[in-house]
Amino acid sequence: MEINYRNYTNGSAWTRRGYRPGDVLIAGWADQLEVADPTDKAAIAEHLFMRHNRDDRPDGQMCPSMSVGDVVVIGEIALTVETVAFSACSVDPDDIVTDIGWVEWIDTANALADRSAR
Repeated sequence: MEINYRNYTNGSAWTRRGYRPGDVLIAGWADQLEVADPTDKAAIAEHLFMRHNRDDRPDGQMCPSMSVGDVVVIGEIALTVETVAFSACSVDPDDIVTDIGWVEWIDTANALADRSAR
């Protein structure tokens, strides 16, 4: 069975923690994944973490590898990368940046201000 997913790079998690409402999430890679058990979100998230940390990851030119603070939405379930494993989260739609990619966003005034506030 195929399941849809989308990655979001957290532009605010400079303190190395999972996503929190108010963090900036830059929309990244969206794709479908063939899975044996679509209900096992933890296994799917781990698979996606490995996929988006390889040297040949599909979003290698778009954003950094998946790391703590980032979010992956699998179907309708949002999970944030924690220092160990994943945890479920509710993403505030106002936190999502969709009009530019991470490579462009990282040099914007908002990104620079967010980093200097940390």
